[in-house]
Amino acid sequence: MNLDLPNWMIEALTGVDVPVDSSATTLVFDTPLPLWVWLLILSAALTIAWWSYRRLSGTSNTSTRSMRGVLVVLRTCSLLLVTVLLTGPSIRFARERVEHDRVVVLIDRSRSLSIADAPGAITRDAQATAILLAAESALGEISRGGATPDVNASALTKQELKPATLTFKDLSFMGFAESSYALTAAPGALLPDLGLAQGERTDLDSAIRQALANNAGRPLSGIVLLSDGRSLVPVSAETMRALERDAVPVFPVALGSRERVGDAAIISATIPPRAFVRDRVPVEVRVDRGALQGEIAVRLIDVASGSEIARRVLSETSTGSEETVMLDASADAAGSRSWRVELVTERRDLVRENDTRDLAVEFVDRPVRVLYIEGSSRWEYRYFKNLLLREKDVDSSIMLLSADRDFAQEGNMAISRLPRSKEEFSKYDLFVIGDVPSGFFSPEQLTILRSEVSERGAGLMWIGGERSTPSSWEGTALADLFPFRAPLTLEPRVGASVMKPTTAATRLGVLTLADDEDGWPDVFADSALSWPRLRYAQEVPRARVKPTAEVLAEFIAAGGATEEPSAAVLRMRFGAGEVVFVATDEIWRWRYGQGERYPERFWIPLVRLLARESLVQGDARAALEANPSQLSPGESAVLTLRLTDEETTERVGAVIPVDIVDSAGAVIARVELSRDGAEASALFPAERVGRFTAVANDPVFGRVTALIEVVRRDDELRHGDADHEALEELARRTGGQMLDATTLNELTQLLPDRARTTDESVTRSIWDSALALIAVLILLGAEWTGRRMLRLV
Repeated sequence: MNLDLPNWMIEALTGVDVPVDSSATTLVFDTPLPLWVWLLILSAALTIAWWSYRRLSGTSNTSTRSMRGVLVVLRTCSLLLVTVLLTGPSIRFARERVEHDRVVVLIDRSRSLSIADAPGAITRDAQATAILLAAESALGEISRGGATPDVNASALTKQELKPATLTFKDLSFMGFAESSYALTAAPGALLPDLGLAQGERTDLDSAIRQALANNAGRPLSGIVLLSDGRSLVPVSAETMRALERDAVPVFPVALGSRERVGDAAIISATIPPRAFVRDRVPVEVRVDRGALQGEIAVRLIDVASGSEIARRVLSETSTGSEETVMLDASADAAGSRSWRVELVTERRDLVRENDTRDLAVEFVDRPVRVLYIEGSSRWEYRYFKNLLLREKDVDSSIMLLSADRDFAQEGNMAISRLPRSKEEFSKYDLFVIGDVPSGFFSPEQLTILRSEVSERGAGLMWIGGERSTPSSWEGTALADLFPFRAPLTLEPRVGASVMKPTTAATRLGVLTLADDEDGWPDVFADSALSWPRLRYAQEVPRARVKPTAEVLAEFIAAGGATEEPSAAVLRMRFGAGEVVFVATDEIWRWRYGQGERYPERFWIPLVRLLARESLVQGDARAALEANPSQLSPGESAVLTLRLTDEETTERVGAVIPVDIVDSAGAVIARVELSRDGAEASALFPAERVGRFTAVANDPVFGRVTALIEVVRRDDELRHGDADHEALEELARRTGGQMLDATTLNELTQLLPDRARTTDESVTRSIWDSALALIAVLILLGAEWTGRRMLRLV
């Protein structure tokens, strides 16, 4: 039964405080009785009351009869009141709590939003900001809904404060990239501060799961998703089932261009840090086409002059795979050079920031110093030593061991005997050993020669022969410096062979005998010609090639023979230096009708390649190396410091600190290298993306550095095309709808009402209240007074 009375009256009558947020007041019973029962109770109460005073019915006094009627009424009321109190009367104050449903707005904050492919050639980040500003009124309508204006509750009495029916939704803004986080707005503002879009990767699946977890147990009306759809972690089946189970619709707002543009990028560009003047310096560029159609020109530019010094064009392909491009350039004067590699595309490239890479190289103006030791005056010796003598950038010492005592050894650094000390060996950048018996060297000389290669970075070239190389070198200190496993005795190949370079040679910029793109003369494959054929070639079985070695050229059977190819030129790094083994001594045959062109292009680049490593080391007392020099976050690089002389080794401490410096010059980490003899090493764990320099600075050996590049294999910008199809599928599966800057204003009509109403009514019993007791006492007291007046008590 509704009690349509003012609150003050209810409080006055019942003594119960009325809650300020109560919407209605009703009288309820613990044991409610139907109307016919109440009629029976009323009849019974009247009967009992009448029966109680029946003896007064014969009284003729009018006042007595009137008093009898009053007593009957009082007795009836008392009985009825007791009956009412026995049924447990209470006052119920109706009160409801509305739990508003929520709308989560997920906003992509990854680096891919810096791509400028949105309408109007603006970035996706600018597009997202513009869409939010345009939809601010619609979002405000959602967040305010039909709520009444703010009221100063302290200025109103309890009777004047009425509850409002609230229909608004709670808005929650979240940014996401590799993880999700809350976005907060300034006081009084609706839209949050988005901050910079600089997430390294996008994990849309994690962002949606986090949004669901944050609202677990609360009504979620929907998720508004502002994203380009590009996610390295797609929405999983488990997350999709959770959205479908909870009936949470997703309303994506697609950013960026629907058209697949493609993005070519330079993954890496490497160059030797030091080179000789007039040396053809190889520049290795790894290019990812990124599904970009059309030709791509790879240019090498001198930063100081802006002039192009090398170019190669990649023809159009549809594979989208990585390609390695080799460029080369030289300098005519000593000094440091700043070069830049850049991509020039026919069609619009999605991300221009990854189309350039800066390089630095230092040119040294001094000749390459070569020590060539040969056992006998074979044909290869005669022509190879002439190449060394004619090359103006090469200073050579040539030792023919089979010559008479009075034979004048050749070379512009003529010697009369083999070097014996470390100082004498250290004059040379490259050692070339022909068909020489190992017995011509003492064990001490072999040990020094080994350390020159492994520690100082000198080059070593073997030219195989029929007599001694490599067979006589087994069991010596230089046996490990062959790029194949023992036994070192090699059988000659059957029949004539022709040579064919591999892609490894192209990458290193060697064995380029022709000026065309292939770099190898077509005439070498002409079966009608005999001069390209090599009559003697050593068979290096593939199974015996060391895992750390790479094949630069192969022997292929000439004339259509079926003999399996074998390694012709092998390269292997050994410590700080490099080793090359040439399994033939018949390169001189290529002179037939061609002059020195082909032999010179074969030998001289190999000489410069091997000598360059010693130039990188220079006269430094230590060298620092990072292996690998390019890695991903979570991986580790081995930092190795090699000491090059005994004095330095004795003076340097057992622990050598190495600082890791970022591109801004700040030290981000320190690694302590534990020394073991002439080497010290430790692991550097890469944690963040960037280019870093490992710096070891010691008063004993000075300052040495090594470059470290930490890149993401799944770089956010490497595959930056928007994926609107994924967003459409997400909307379809969850019952949502694709929105844009215009239709986002219709969001209020699209969102379902998931608000939950909870009954929080308050019940106050009155049967045990003071009012009930007073009422009973009043009725009983009134009846007792009447009975006294009639002298019944």
